[in-house]
Amino acid sequence: MDRSGEFYREYRDRIFSYIMRLTGDHYLSGDIMQESFTRYYARYGKGEKNPKILYRIARNVLIDHLRKRKMEEEVGDDTPDRSEDAERRYVVKEEYQNVLKAIQKLNKDDQNILALVLDGEFSYRDISDMTGFSETNVKVRVHRARVTLKKLMMEGDA
Repeated sequence: MDRSGEFYREYRDRIFSYIMRLTGDHYLSGDIMQESFTRYYARYGKGEKNPKILYRIARNVLIDHLRKRKMEEEVGDDTPDRSEDAERRYVVKEEYQNVLKAIQKLNKDDQNILALVLDGEFSYRDISDMTGFSETNVKVRVHRARVTLKKLMMEGDA
């Protein structure tokens, strides 16, 4: 197994989750994830694998996509649930969608920073390097974003 394959397997779910938190769209997230890896391998395929660059590419691919289409994404998967525990899954899905909707009400910089923090891959310093905000500013933005999310969720405004 080559290093590129290992890198892909290690980061595909993380990149997908990161994009999913930003878009709330399952299918779009899959497309953006694949395009991100394609661009990463085209440019950095033979070099040392760097997840920070991959995340930056994913964010830029998403921005490119949103600019081209100029559309708002709807949250969720409309595929009907056929399992025995459909009601419970529906409730969890609704809560998840509400959180995603709340995240999408944050400004774009805070969405990106919060998505990177929730990924758990990067330290505040790493996120500072990736976003251009100071480490202190990243911490403040995360705190404020969490407070705003909590408020939105409690008000049912998500």
